[in-house]
Amino acid sequence: MFNIDEVQEKTVNFIEEYINKSGAKGAIIGISGGIDSAVVAALTAKAIGPNRVLGLIMPCESNSKDMEDAIELAEQLGINYKVIDLTKTYLEFLKDNMENYQCNLSFCNIKPRLRMTTLYFHASLNGYLVIGTSNRSELVTGYLTKYGDGGVDIEPIADFLKHEVYQIAQILNIPEVIIKKKPTADLMPNQTDEGEMGFTYDELDRFIMVGEVDEKIKQRIMKLYNQSRHKMTGPVMLKLDRKFYLE
Repeated sequence: MFNIDEVQEKTVNFIEEYINKSGAKGAIIGISGGIDSAVVAALTAKAIGPNRVLGLIMPCESNSKDMEDAIELAEQLGINYKVIDLTKTYLEFLKDNMENYQCNLSFCNIKPRLRMTTLYFHASLNGYLVIGTSNRSELVTGYLTKYGDGGVDIEPIADFLKHEVYQIAQILNIPEVIIKKKPTADLMPNQTDEGEMGFTYDELDRFIMVGEVDEKIKQRIMKLYNQSRHKMTGPVMLKLDRKFYLE
């Protein structure tokens, strides 16, 4: 049962306790102009106060409207924000690798990894933690980039299904333009999450909750689930048969 008020309180407490116990001075979030980062930014501002939150808006061959929406959100929440355009850095990388260039995930995943590097650079400068924005629906299907948007310190909405993110967005007063926007990972022009996955978030959430969905969609979801389990764990380490004083 998803009680919005209880979940909001629990999530805010989780963020506040983790950041304060870590000794971090604040939190940094990549704000895309989409609903997940908007919800996380709002919850984090509630948890530790907007003056301790830094939003990084990092367009990279992105839709300019998304950047405008991200700025509007940051100003509405009263958090600090910076706009850092990564397009030039991305294109420089492509220029040096054009002989291998294809419009596939190997190249598209450069964008979220550039953003992750930028987030951690500014987190280190400020003594902040990097707050993730992945939800349960994305994690189940592996719809994130390993060491990209998956490279964070904590994931406060990792147990929220996508439709639940929309529910909590309503009580957080997230701008309607963000709520109505089609979700996209912003990896390719005109890309949408549902178009790339081959099913809707409603279908995915229903399968995650009760296992009911069209057989073809079930097979597609299970294929993505099985292929992406490595994204949910750290590096596999060889363990020798010995003991250390400090394990």
